[in-house]
This record gives sequence, C-alpha cells and structure tokens, in this order.
Amino acid sequence: MRRLRRCQAKPFILWSLGSSTSSQTRNTPVRHLQRPTTECCKTRHEKVSGMNSSEKENMGYSVNLVGAGGIASWVLHGLVRPARRFAQATGSRLTIRVYDSDYVDEDNVHHQNFRPSDVGKAKVDALCGELAEFQGEEIALVACEWDVRSESDFEEADLTVVAVDSPDARELVTKSKKSGKWAICTCAGDSFMFLTEESSEQAISMVTKNAQKDASCQLPGAISEGKIEAGNMAVAAVAQTWVLRSLREMSGDEGAKIPVSRAESTVLGTLGIMTENREEVGE
Repeated sequence: MRRLRRCQAKPFILWSLGSSTSSQTRNTPVRHLQRPTTECCKTRHEKVSGMNSSEKENMGYSVNLVGAGGIASWVLHGLVRPARRFAQATGSRLTIRVYDSDYVDEDNVHHQNFRPSDVGKAKVDALCGELAEFQGEEIALVACEWDVRSESDFEEADLTVVAVDSPDARELVTKSKKSGKWAICTCAGDSFMFLTEESSEQAISMVTKNAQKDASCQLPGAISEGKIEAGNMAVAAVAQTWVLRSLREMSGDEGAKIPVSRAESTVLGTLGIMTENREEVGE
C-alpha cells in the first residue's frame, strides 16, 4: 500500500455539509481539528456522573476507526446515522477519524460498502464523501489517507476500533494510551472475532503476535466463485453497537450494556466467549 501522507505533514481534511460526494471535487479544508482534550473513558465517566445537565452539553467525543475496507466500511456506514442522533440528543459533538491508505478496486465492490463509481478513489475519501450530508455541528468525519504504523499516525481518542488486516496496527492500538478504550475486529468468511480490553491475553495474542498479515475477510476463491460470506458485516454490527453504547456510557447512561468479547459464525452461532474470566472456544 502506498503511504501518501503523514499526520504531521498535512492537516486533516474536514468534509463540509452539503459538499459534493466526489473525491474529484473535494472541498478545501473547512477548519483544522484540534486533538481532543479528553481523559480516558473511565475517568470521563466518573467526571460526567458529577455533572449537571447543562455541564453535559457541548461535550466532545472522538472515535478512531483504523481501516476502511471489508469491516470498517460497514462500521462507518452503520455508525454515522445513530451517532449523529446521539450527538443531537445529548447536545454533544462527535469526531470520527478514518485511517487507511488503500484505494477501491473492482473486487472491493462485491463485499465492501463501496459503489462501482468509487473504483479508483481512496477508500477514506469515498466513504466520507458519500456520508458528507450527515455532517454538521454534531458530527464530523475526517478522512486520514494513511496507515497506522506508529503512535504519530493517529490522534488521541475516546474510542478506537481496529478493523484492518494488520497485526502490528492491532498491537500498537492495544498498547497506546492514545487509543482510549479499544476494540479489535477480525473475520474470515462466515466467522469473526470481536475483542476488547476485557479479552484474555491469549485471545489478543491470536490477532496480534500470532496473526497472519494481509488476511482477507473473504476466504480464498470466495469472490471469484461468487461465494461471499457476511462475517465482515456481522462483526461490523457488533463494533457499531460497542461504539454507540460506549458513548452512552461515557455520557452518563449507567444502563448501557457493552457487547462482550467473543467469536461467532453467521452459520454456526456463538463459537466462544473471549473475556479474561471466561474463555470458552468451541471446536
């Protein structure tokens, strides 16, 4: 993958409300986004608990989405609409940054959330461009056209979802304080794993130290033979729920139950629970 920009070399691009969805007519930057001055999620939750209703208004939240392909493209599309409504209902602001250097090719259109007209565009530009109309005072999408390989490649956030086929990026996020709360999404065909900070060390090592690099979310031959599976869409739905409920928890909703770490199949059902206190993986 071609590395086009470094975050210290070029400012973020903010797509403006009502702008063209074509990457060929990208607007000039509307404004430069500053790094959110937020504490870790646990500290923030404790702080919010002591706030009155007026103090909770205008709070800013930030989400990093690492990847813009088979899983992340569905995460973003599923997240923007309800996240925007969350921000409206709570009087808060949400910034979602999407990191990926890849470009849309014809094979991507079969199982990733891209249109035939997106072929040849940077994935982050195609995604943020299509969703530009949802932006406004409540929510901002930031297209970051580079890969996350070091801490200097991503901004500090409240939540970080890693949905890219890079064991190194996954491990980096799990160890960085800039990630806030984090979740990792992986899949292969109809099966997927969803891991969080509550996952066991053994489960985390399966997708970091012992994981295969550049592994597609579809099995070999699935695209060419028309045997595409939906494990990528299933784990994207779990990740979307995790982000939304984590935001609710941070806003003071004590009843927001967070999705548990697990392995599942769209065909066979639950394969195992992957938390630290309970790790049961089916055969």
